[in-house]
Amino acid sequence: MKDIGKNFRIVFLFEDANAQSVEAVYLKLYALSLAKAALRTVNLNGAFGILSNVAWVENTPYELDYLRENEIEMKLNGSYPVIDAVDKFPRFLQHVIPADNTRILEASKVRMGAQLAAGTTVMPGASYINFNAGTLGAVMVEGRISSSAIVGAGSDVGGGASILGVLSGTDGNPISIGENTLLGANSTCGIPLGDACIIDGGLAIFAGTKVNVEPVELGKIEAANPGVTFVAKTIFRADEFQGLNGLHFRQNSLTGEMILRRSTREVLLNEDLH
Repeated sequence: MKDIGKNFRIVFLFEDANAQSVEAVYLKLYALSLAKAALRTVNLNGAFGILSNVAWVENTPYELDYLRENEIEMKLNGSYPVIDAVDKFPRFLQHVIPADNTRILEASKVRMGAQLAAGTTVMPGASYINFNAGTLGAVMVEGRISSSAIVGAGSDVGGGASILGVLSGTDGNPISIGENTLLGANSTCGIPLGDACIIDGGLAIFAGTKVNVEPVELGKIEAANPGVTFVAKTIFRADEFQGLNGLHFRQNSLTGEMILRRSTREVLLNEDLH
């Protein structure tokens, strides 16, 4: 037990206050990645400042100053490590064993503190899931899920697509994506979306994006979202529809005008792949 005490510390948190130590930050990240706490429910204020930027060699962090001071000697004697990454956060797979039907094809794509529901697939390439972000069910991830963004079951984050986080353009408004929603390749989502929504490939939808909605389509959107009514007009801000179901954002290929219609299809994932 004495030897164990030299290398390990037991940490208890009795309240979810701002973290004051590296150990407290790690405990909070574990709570998220092991799904012991729901996303967005853990106080991570100050965590980024507490963690040091280090070189990760497999599961071992090296202080950058140590490597600088010993670089020549280590290279001459062949002990200079192969550095996998330089980051404040470890990788998810360095600490967490995912569910049997969860696939992460490249370890660097998921940070510790992310939360992946069973059945999630994270492809290589442009995919990435930040800390305090993740999925609520089987999701295909080929794009970026930024910090505090949450994606519902059955949705597909297409290749190169990006869901903005609270630090990347949402003015602190965390984005949730509903179930069976498709973010097309290289699209950008800057507003919360409900179920069965579609953003066509290459489109960037931000809070202030102006979209044209024909009266017939507006009525269909209202019908798909009981209790929701809109003022009769044709030009709207995209955030007037945030969180609603059955939206399809498109672009007129002749004029470039952004168009919003009622989505007529449900996005389903291939069950054999999840």
